Amino acid sequence: MKRILMWSALGLAGTGVAQAQSSVTVFGVMDLGIQYTNGAGPGGGSVKSLSNGGLSTSRLGFRGTEDLGGGLRAGFWLEGSLNPDTGTGRPSNSNNQASGAGTAGPITFDRMSFVSLSSDKLGELRLGHDFIPTHYNSIYFDPFNANGVARAGNLTFAAVGTGPLPTTITGSNTVSYWLPPNLGGFYGMAMVGIGENDSTLANRHDGNFAGARFGFASGAFDVAAAVTRSKFNATATVGNYTHANIGGSWDAGFAKFFALYNKVTVKLAAGTVRKNTAEIGAHIPAFEVGRIRISYAYLDDRSDESLRNANGMPRNRDDARQFGIGYVHNLSKRTALYGTYARLMNSGQARYVVSGGVAPAAGHRSTGWEFGVRHLF
Repeated sequence: MKRILMWSALGLAGTGVAQAQSSVTVFGVMDLGIQYTNGAGPGGGSVKSLSNGGLSTSRLGFRGTEDLGGGLRAGFWLEGSLNPDTGTGRPSNSNNQASGAGTAGPITFDRMSFVSLSSDKLGELRLGHDFIPTHYNSIYFDPFNANGVARAGNLTFAAVGTGPLPTTITGSNTVSYWLPPNLGGFYGMAMVGIGENDSTLANRHDGNFAGARFGFASGAFDVAAAVTRSKFNATATVGNYTHANIGGSWDAGFAKFFALYNKVTVKLAAGTVRKNTAEIGAHIPAFEVGRIRISYAYLDDRSDESLRNANGMPRNRDDARQFGIGYVHNLSKRTALYGTYARLMNSGQARYVVSGGVAPAAGHRSTGWEFGVRHLF
C-alpha cells in the first residue's frame, strides 16, 4: 500500500480556520489464475480460461482520513473491482434494481464508494455505496472468503434462480451507522438504501432495503448475525426479498473452523421461494507458510409447491451440495500461490454452477479447479 500525507486547509485562506493533517492510501489486489470448469450432462460443456479473483477479488482502491479535532474524523473510500485478464472494470448498479445494472468496461467503484464521519466514542456514519450487512458474514465466515470456484456464494447468493438479486452483495444510495470499536468485543452496523424511484410509479418502493449486522468477537471466537430486507413489486422473477444469516469462526490453533447458515425468501407472484443453506469448513496450517482450506455446503430448497420447473416438477426438490478444497502458499506477506478444486452436485432440476463455470444440465454436477497467484499492493 502507498500512503501519501498532505496538509489540507479547512476553509478559505484568511478565515483563520486551522489546518488539519490528512492521509490518502492507494491500495489494491491483483489475482489471476488458470481455471478449468465443467458442466456435466446433455448440453453442458467445459471452459479453459484465465480466471480472476480465485483467492482475493482483484481491485484498486483509494481511502483517506482527515482529523477534524475533538476526536472527529472525516473520511472517504473508493474501491473498484478489476478484471486484470482483460484490463476492464466490473459493473455496478445505480438503483438496486435490474434497470440499474451496468456493463463491464472502465473501472467503476462497485465495491465501496462512500464518505464518512467517525469518532472512537460515537461510531461511524457512512453515505454512499457499500456491502450490505449479510454479505459481510459471507466474507468473514466462508473459508474461501466468497471468492473462487469453491465459494459458498455459488449456493448462498442464489435468490430466485441460481444467481443473486441486485441487493444480495452491495447496495447503492445507502446510509449506514457503525458502532464504535471499543465496546468490549461487541460490534455492529445498520444500513438503509433507496431505489430512487418516482413516487408516482407503481414500483416506487423497488430497490429500497434495510438491514443490520451485530456480532461479538473475543480471542479465538467470532460470531455475528445479519438480516437484509429489500422491496420489489411481485412478478414471476422478483419480489420482496429477505436474506438472513448467522456465522461464526473459532481458531483452535491447529485449525480455524467456520460455520455459516443462510435463509433466503423471495415472495413471487405465484408463490414464495425459500432456500436454506448451511456451510462448514476449516483452515488448517501447513508447511509453516501455508494453509489448507476445506468446506462443505448444502442448499435445501423449501419453496412453495405452486412454484414449478419447466417439466412440471416442484422447485422444492432442486437441492444442491458442494465440496471445496484448496491450498494457499504464502511466498511473502503480500504474494501467495494457491490452488482450489470444487465439486457441486445438483438434485432435481437444479443447475447451480461453480463460479466462472458453464451451467450443467438440470440435476447434473458442476466442477472446477484453478491455480493462481495473488499480489497485494
